[in-house]
Amino acid sequence: MEKIALVTDSTCDVSPAELEQWGVRCVNLKVYRSDGSQFPDGNTPENAEAFFTYLDRCDQLPHTSMPSPVEFGEVYSQLASEGYTHVLSVHLPLAMSGTSTAAMMAAQSAPIEVAVVDTRRNTWALGLLVRRLARMRDANQPFSQLVESARTLYKSCDICFALDTLDNLVKGGRVGKATGLAASFLGIKPLLTVSDDGDVTQLGMARSMKRATAKLADIAAARVGELGPLEGVFVHARNLPGAERLRALFQERGIDFKDLGTRQIGPVIATHVATGCVGFAYIAQED
Repeated sequence: MEKIALVTDSTCDVSPAELEQWGVRCVNLKVYRSDGSQFPDGNTPENAEAFFTYLDRCDQLPHTSMPSPVEFGEVYSQLASEGYTHVLSVHLPLAMSGTSTAAMMAAQSAPIEVAVVDTRRNTWALGLLVRRLARMRDANQPFSQLVESARTLYKSCDICFALDTLDNLVKGGRVGKATGLAASFLGIKPLLTVSDDGDVTQLGMARSMKRATAKLADIAAARVGELGPLEGVFVHARNLPGAERLRALFQERGIDFKDLGTRQIGPVIATHVATGCVGFAYIAQED
């Protein structure tokens, strides 16, 4: 009889308590300050608050590093010792990180069968995908079917968000300083998502966060038209009022979106998007 374990990484931005509730193990990416000291692992409110305070004040961005194959191997071996027969290990896009590669290397020598899947999603889009897989596992779906679902669920889930500032993209060298200054002067707020290739891609732009929020609601309505009713979370990086305004707009427009709550974007992703961003992560509702 199959006993299936689920493993993900900390870019899913799900709290340790929720992951434990879902029965999911997590391997952490590391986040370091410019002096080389490491931020504590775990997407807890306390860790997030400390991280955002540092992020708002720092001149040099934190840097991240992926888990090693040894770390994944330790998790897979521990699961084997607990009587699991199969592991489904689902992670952020290879286009963003070599995390899946490290997991694949560890899987080759694991004492039990391990399937590693690049989900092409991150932050709470990955979190919702993991939640769905946990529900499917708990409904006794076989391992082969879970693996196939992990490889295809990206088509029905994603995250869409608006940046309040390009400061961190400029600091990280992803956007030129002149472009960042112009965007700040003009009040431009980029709207972003993750493409099916796992890359961040632009959905559009707006001249204020109010207009950006309205465009996010337009995007959500369009996704409902494509996929049917959605469920998901409102996400932000130290911008709870912005997330609440977006929720209110969804309600006002009658968007068919089952509200699973509000969550903060975690340190790995927030390093690049900066504080102030707001958006929503979604997955198509189950039939």
